[in-house]
Amino acid sequence: MKQRVLHLIGSNLIGGPEKQILHHAFAMQDSPYQMEIGSFHDLSEWPEILRCAEEHGIPTVCLKGGPRFDLISELAHILEERKGVLLCTHGFKANVVGYLAARRTGTRHIGFLRGWTAETLRIAVYERMERFVLKRATHVVCVSRKQAEELGKLRRGRPMPFVVQNAILPPWSRPETAQNITRADINFPPNAFIFGSVGRLSAEKGHRFMVAAFRQINDILGDKVPLRLIIVGHGREQESLERQAAEYGLRDKIHFAGFSGNPGLWMQLFNCMIQPSLLEGTPNTVLEALSLGVPVIATTVGGVPDLIVNEQNGLLVSPGNSAALAAAMKQLVLDPALQRRLANAVLATNRIYTLAAQKENLIAVYERVCGVKRVEKMPPVPLTSDDDLAQIQLSSK
Repeated sequence: MKQRVLHLIGSNLIGGPEKQILHHAFAMQDSPYQMEIGSFHDLSEWPEILRCAEEHGIPTVCLKGGPRFDLISELAHILEERKGVLLCTHGFKANVVGYLAARRTGTRHIGFLRGWTAETLRIAVYERMERFVLKRATHVVCVSRKQAEELGKLRRGRPMPFVVQNAILPPWSRPETAQNITRADINFPPNAFIFGSVGRLSAEKGHRFMVAAFRQINDILGDKVPLRLIIVGHGREQESLERQAAEYGLRDKIHFAGFSGNPGLWMQLFNCMIQPSLLEGTPNTVLEALSLGVPVIATTVGGVPDLIVNEQNGLLVSPGNSAALAAAMKQLVLDPALQRRLANAVLATNRIYTLAAQKENLIAVYERVCGVKRVEKMPPVPLTSDDDLAQIQLSSK
């Protein structure tokens, strides 16, 4: 009989964490674990992650959303019905509710830390609650070593978090919205060097520094090389970024694409992907660019330095530094040999951060938490020698 594992996330759209959960569940169908995916029904539409899971034959659990005092009791009842289930929770809502319901029922629980943004005052309050929970949870998984080190300092004698890095996945595709995009569609010249970014337009993502850097490089090289910038995503910062572009006189050179259900169609237009974040876990947009062989310029935050080695498979700059970002952008535009070298190294990176490696690492976590021995032959995943410092790394490291 398979060990049941329920992954619970508060989700209205399929973003980075949801993609990782779904792909992991698909990959686990031939394993000794039965994956289930749960979410909260906060909007009128059925949660997209549950719809997609159901289409692929993954069992789902849906809890009524909204501010409800009986939410913990409802989840506790679900856990009691699934005796022996392992509960994995992602995001502040699932982590807080899951932690309390697991304590009430004696359910084994793993809290996953995907990252904190403090995007609004309300979110900052929610994340403070999540931090309180993850400091006390018996088991925690982080997506980067830096994240695990920072959280580990707060856990005061409790076991250090496991580290399971995100897998490089192909960009998520929604067939109903798939439509090929060309440079001509957005009035960009065929010989333009296109920088691009994909992600939520919020302050901690640092897009304002990218726009400022694009202005600097355009002032230097704009007469020699047609430069363009595509910004894919939506969020609170969009109006501010559009005003910034207009003030710089760059509105015709920056295309705001809005939210896309198929970001890979946009990424295929990029000569370079930029990740200008001030805070991150392990950004899925960087992983998606790597999956397409697109060179990346990114900031040294969160798990990014685990993915990108400066001038080997990408370029790294300090966060919030538009001058440093502009210098890296200029370097890439003017050095075709560097472009080719980075693109080739990106393809090699794809062979390291694989879905198979992530699967092995998560199975090792499940075994550690559940105290089960392997029932099928798999390559061992290295744990640190100190039992209490149970950090799982990719087997290739």
